[in-house]
Amino acid sequence: MSEKFPHLFSPLQVGTHTYRNRIEASPTMFAFCHLIEFPGGVFPPRLPERAMRMLENRAKGGCASVTLGECAPNNTNCKRFPFEPDIDFTNFDDPWMPTIQATADVIKKHGAVAIAELVCSGNTKPDLGDGIAPLGPSAFLRDDGVQVKAFDQQSIDDIIQDHVNACRWFWYGGWDGIMIHAGHGWLPAQFLSKSINHRTDCYGGSLENRSRFTVELLRKIREAMGKNFIIELRVSGEEHIPNGITIDETVEFCKQVEPYVDLIHVTSGNYYSTGRTLTVTTALVPHGINVENAAKIKAAVNVPVTVVGGINSPEFAEQAIAEGKVDMVTLARQLIADPNFANKAQNGQEDRIRRCIRCGRCYPGPPGEHETERKGNGMPKLGTCTINPYDVWPASHHKVFPEEMPVPEASRKVLVVGGGCGGMQAAITAAERGHRVTLVEKEDRLGGLLNFTKASSHKQDIWNFKELLIRELDRLGVEVRLNCEATPELVRELSAEALILAVGSCDLVPRIPGIENAIPALSVYYDNFAALGKRTIVLGGGLVGCEAAVDYADHGIQVTVVERFECLVPDGAGIYRTAVLDRLDAVGAVAAVNSTVTEVGKDYVTVSHPDGTTEVLLADSVVNAMGRVRNTAPLEQLRNALSEIQVFEIGDCKQVAQIGDAVSAGWTAAMEIC
Repeated sequence: MSEKFPHLFSPLQVGTHTYRNRIEASPTMFAFCHLIEFPGGVFPPRLPERAMRMLENRAKGGCASVTLGECAPNNTNCKRFPFEPDIDFTNFDDPWMPTIQATADVIKKHGAVAIAELVCSGNTKPDLGDGIAPLGPSAFLRDDGVQVKAFDQQSIDDIIQDHVNACRWFWYGGWDGIMIHAGHGWLPAQFLSKSINHRTDCYGGSLENRSRFTVELLRKIREAMGKNFIIELRVSGEEHIPNGITIDETVEFCKQVEPYVDLIHVTSGNYYSTGRTLTVTTALVPHGINVENAAKIKAAVNVPVTVVGGINSPEFAEQAIAEGKVDMVTLARQLIADPNFANKAQNGQEDRIRRCIRCGRCYPGPPGEHETERKGNGMPKLGTCTINPYDVWPASHHKVFPEEMPVPEASRKVLVVGGGCGGMQAAITAAERGHRVTLVEKEDRLGGLLNFTKASSHKQDIWNFKELLIRELDRLGVEVRLNCEATPELVRELSAEALILAVGSCDLVPRIPGIENAIPALSVYYDNFAALGKRTIVLGGGLVGCEAAVDYADHGIQVTVVERFECLVPDGAGIYRTAVLDRLDAVGAVAAVNSTVTEVGKDYVTVSHPDGTTEVLLADSVVNAMGRVRNTAPLEQLRNALSEIQVFEIGDCKQVAQIGDAVSAGWTAAMEIC
């Protein structure tokens, strides 16, 4: 139990199993990657070990249940990824059985329940070169030219049996249950959704008929596995696509499947429109976006209901459970940000939780959702977590685990110059390693560039992260000197044995006539949005410029964004880009693309177009959001005078990038001090 979060940390009966608390670790696209072998060390290195560690960390971190995600129940028409091994689910002596048993063991040894998610792609099965056509409720020709075939009764019976076989195989491997993914546009949702299912037999038409496939699937699994095997059903409360599943339909559907399930898991949307259907939310939408839909389902059924979707605080989770809207919460990206969420909350350390900022760095989502996305950008890379450099998740580019970094030979005197996120993380990690750390910052407050987020309508989680870093510095006893310039004399005075330079970046001021008339984009947040007037022009349509334009528009300012390429955020892809650009459309912002700035005035901008024409854009003000450049002045002064000690350059002063790059670089530099 927990005094602050009594509901969140009370036990929950799920079928015949007792969950130790109300926190579930969501499946986050493992796709059997813990079984993958890469001959010759092909990238990504040590992926199986990383996946296993991620699962174990969630159990060790206090979650009641941990889910292995996106397991295909057959090797034919369910398979989504070419790298998945072929498993014979009818053979308990399959070569992969020992690994699947070991996977369950690393979850259960820490007191968590082990659940495997079964996902069938149905009509979205990609062309894997295996000659196997995708099957769906109805036949049609996909946009990529692949012909989808319709299920007949025999193929329906076969795929249900495949699911049963997979359940038995996982049960033999020591797993406590399975999650059937009936949301996000996967096979059960395809049968349920009128947008996909155009059948005229007993599997199409009425809601009862469209539910029949999933009802039969769950009934067969329950009959085969008995009451002690957990069956969790994941549903999209709303599909958010034309003619898609509605919450009223989902409520009725859940009432039909209730006799066969132990837990209903409420999510949202369709995978192939991840951002716009709120399958994965961004910072531009409220936290807990699916809670109200989950509450409607809970009111209609007598089995526990859990909910996923942008939940990053124990306070929010406690309130949702206390108000009777849900029985538990499911955390996905939050457990990438901090797998110790549960333990920290239960132990009164909720202020130390690294709370997910929903930036999309770990999972950018599939490409192509926004109409203006450049075709050549391709699939965004899965990346590390912006705010958590400690734990390595399977898609991470880290080459080593934390414990493989060199052990400090002694406690060193470390000087960190710069109190932005990279510098603060470097100081925190160095102090955790036993070093004596002093951090100096030339301004009167810590936070660097992140201080502007206090005035941003959609960056409060980043502000909270900045505040967490400051609390960690205080907790670890790091000496902080504000209003302090770093000089060679100061370094010698402190007898520093290692120096970490995190002095950040400066506004890029391009050589454009009149550019001095433009207001720096970030300065607006510290001054007064009203100073922009009723209309402003933002120079630079990259992510920074577009995000600033969103904030300006939220203050009632009409915005025109000028970008020299053919689209806004030209180098971006995925759900966050889509969310930002959709928000700009919603607030009526104007995009002036293919426009090169040739002159800047206080209330106008002259641009040229590829056809040689020029245009004058009028407004009340002009904002410069054309980028940033390295702050190199302090580097040369300190580097040249202090060549005899270890010097690390991190963050924007080394290469202008993102918050996550600075945080990761700060951690890495501190870990290398011996």
